[in-house]
Amino acid sequence: MSRQLPARQRDVLNAIVELSEQCGYPPTLQELATHLGLKNRMTIHQHVSALKKKELVLWEPKLNRSMRVSSEGLRLLNLDNESNDSHLRAVPFSEAAPEEDAAEADAQPVGVPLAGRIAAGAPIDAFETPEFLTMESDYAQRGCFALEVKGDSMIEDGIYSGDYVIIKPSPSPTNGEIVVALLEDGSATLKRFYKENGGFRLQPGNSSMEPIFVSRASDLQIQGVVVGLFRKM
Repeated sequence: MSRQLPARQRDVLNAIVELSEQCGYPPTLQELATHLGLKNRMTIHQHVSALKKKELVLWEPKLNRSMRVSSEGLRLLNLDNESNDSHLRAVPFSEAAPEEDAAEADAQPVGVPLAGRIAAGAPIDAFETPEFLTMESDYAQRGCFALEVKGDSMIEDGIYSGDYVIIKPSPSPTNGEIVVALLEDGSATLKRFYKENGGFRLQPGNSSMEPIFVSRASDLQIQGVVVGLFRKM
């Protein structure tokens, strides 16, 4: 039975196949983002995570270059009967909703898109969600998004599990800002950012927990900084 697949997820499947054929090994999240013309690697992470849940992609985030399209994913891309010499062209990818989705986008409620969960503790996978966090503010106009907090590593900064943090995209935070950090294995975490000693320290707001140290800039991508907090009562 044919399965419906969002166009942007199909683009990611196409790109995984194309890069694997070109290089002879699976791509990383950063390579996928670059190939598809995206600056935000979390967008790719969310799509790959969704494809993994649909069993269209086989991927172990903690294993380097473990990403590949499953047989079911290949079937959806009509590749099962293609020869090894076939070449699949990636469709141009855009983070904006495609034209055919314009009506659906117009029907979305006013508010901040809820992009998934973020770990205030050990890093966890992000996930894709169609939800919006509605609120009276200008956050949506500023391109912000919301993340639900899971964990207690930021409790000394007044951020608790179940809260929603409002994130403004920014790849270049200043020392001491609370950020969404995407690590090399594709996991995301919420921590206070410090650049020091030629590397980076991601500091929890919980004195009982240890910071995360990252030595290379290539192993860390800052998705944005916390500019607001929302708590449901």
